[in-house]
Amino acid sequence: MDLVMSQVEKKAGLLRRTSSSKKPLKEKVVLMYDEIFAKEDPAKNNSRFWDELFLMKVNLEYLESKLESVDGEEVQRIQDNINSLFHHCVQALGEEHQIKVVNALQTLCALFRGVHQKNKSASGFDIINMLMGFDKAEQRMKDLMERLDSLLCGDGSESLKSLCLKLLLCLVTVTDNISQNTILEYVMINSIFEAILQILSDVSSRGQHGYDAVVLLALLVNYRKYESVNPYIVKLSIVDDEPTLDGMGMVVHHALTEYNRQYKDKEEENQGGFFSTLTSMVGSMFIADADEKLSVQTNEAILLALYEAVHLNRNFITVLAQSHPEMDIPTTPISPTPTTPTTPLGTTPPSLDMMNNPELPLDPNLQTSNLLITFLKYASIVMQDTKDEHRLNSARLCLIILTCIAEPMRHRKKAVDKNIPSRPLVCAVLDLMVEFIVTHMMKDFPMDLYL
Repeated sequence: MDLVMSQVEKKAGLLRRTSSSKKPLKEKVVLMYDEIFAKEDPAKNNSRFWDELFLMKVNLEYLESKLESVDGEEVQRIQDNINSLFHHCVQALGEEHQIKVVNALQTLCALFRGVHQKNKSASGFDIINMLMGFDKAEQRMKDLMERLDSLLCGDGSESLKSLCLKLLLCLVTVTDNISQNTILEYVMINSIFEAILQILSDVSSRGQHGYDAVVLLALLVNYRKYESVNPYIVKLSIVDDEPTLDGMGMVVHHALTEYNRQYKDKEEENQGGFFSTLTSMVGSMFIADADEKLSVQTNEAILLALYEAVHLNRNFITVLAQSHPEMDIPTTPISPTPTTPTTPLGTTPPSLDMMNNPELPLDPNLQTSNLLITFLKYASIVMQDTKDEHRLNSARLCLIILTCIAEPMRHRKKAVDKNIPSRPLVCAVLDLMVEFIVTHMMKDFPMDLYL
């Protein structure tokens, strides 16, 4: 009972009771949140209110729950204070004091999520109006995007850059349908595309933030892609900078390698020793249980990124065949980062330590792999079990990506045989390789290109 009470008090921002007869005390930051949700201007009686607020540790749970609890009439009453909080958050991003910047970023995450959770049925314009005021929204979002761009491209701490990307991912994934997120119109106007490319092209930044950057880019590309001109689609399609494309390929390669490694580990667990064999035989009587043992959560976010890269940018095709060392990826985190909201999409990035070394070790016994081989392994694993809709959609996306890769190739016309027997995936790959060789034969082979 005491444990349950302590958890309730923590969520409500309550401190431990001083005695049995006294009420529990509230954290100062919670008291300040309460002032923001009152009708009066919180800075009216305290000119340093906003400076003090961003010096205190953010209570994300309390702030989000407070935003979700306000009803229609209260929204109108406190809108000016919410607008003021958003404005001062953006201003705090320009502070030299790092604690203020961290707290401002986390407060913005709570604002975006809390307001959207409460107003799921509201129009995008109403949400914009509640957050920042519709008449000032353009300038507020311009300032926000410029400061996020500056933090991402600057020489600041890696923790701050990580928080900036988490905030952007929070903003992009705050609605179930990305195209209904009207705030992203301002992200289209104030592009951060160059900042994302800078992260991917730099070895150090890519190792720590590459996964978030690639997923963010894939999501932004999908905003109203069939309804209007999306600048991120246009810019991604013309990227020809080799380090940037290589960086994007390495992020995808390592994410898929991590999935393949996890599946291999589970497979070895189920095949180790007499007892394990006996257990699997008994477990196979219960099909659902047997399937669950070898089930590893698929990573649609990184698949989407690979699809967009292959589909939009023909220069990326060359990245598929570039070799990387096949080494076990450590599962320990790179470095601790400040507390942030739950990672969007339910996926967590794999450790990317190997990205810090762009060159292959000069070891003749070291096995190498490339993105295409790793992707084919991933696809073969996913296609083993397509009973549930989630994995079926993942397998379908894998086939679409393979189609995009094969599209530029020239093929001979071949009669369609509808009575082809079921064959392993490797047979289709071999057929494709033979077809490529045959359709590219020539009398004078350009040996100088391969020497």
